[in-house]
Amino acid sequence: MEAKNNATITNSWNPAEVRMSFFTKPITNKWPSGQPLSLFQVYRYIITRRYKPETELLRTITDDNKARDFKGENLDYVTPSGVFSYCSDNSLVSHSGILCMDLDHLDNRVEELFQLLIHDPMFMTLLLFRSPRGSGLKWFIHIDLSRCDHRTWFIAVRNYLMHTYHLDDKQVDKACGNTSRACFLCYDAEAYILPLLVEYF
Repeated sequence: MEAKNNATITNSWNPAEVRMSFFTKPITNKWPSGQPLSLFQVYRYIITRRYKPETELLRTITDDNKARDFKGENLDYVTPSGVFSYCSDNSLVSHSGILCMDLDHLDNRVEELFQLLIHDPMFMTLLLFRSPRGSGLKWFIHIDLSRCDHRTWFIAVRNYLMHTYHLDDKQVDKACGNTSRACFLCYDAEAYILPLLVEYF
């Protein structure tokens, strides 16, 4: 893995051209809705008030099972790693070149890690926002599939996060390595997007 500068694109892959499938709630719906979204469109969904009521209500639910059920029933989701005809690894139409890492149970380290990941020396942060329950982060980065496959990248990045930022096995979700992994959309007015992407829209 080679270091990336947060301000530049170093190869022919263009994050402005990335597309991913969008799925309307509930999580049991596996058929994509409408046209695939760009990173900037996903960012706009997150910073507007589209999911504010659901996000605020979710964060008042203290029971983990009830919170999980509420999230699955009330929040739309995307598949960051690509466009799919159906939400299944076997239904991949085109890979986006993006990996979304799910960091959870961060507690009082959420804001610290938010800033650290924006300036991570190894990976370019494309999109970063606080998770629906507020105790974690969703980190979108570029992966070069000409170097190794999606699963290998996931394992490598997971190990990198655990080692670099002193995170444990539960804080970097090991169940998120499949290509069609869903990422719930929520409200975060202070979400980060690579500034270069804003210039395209």
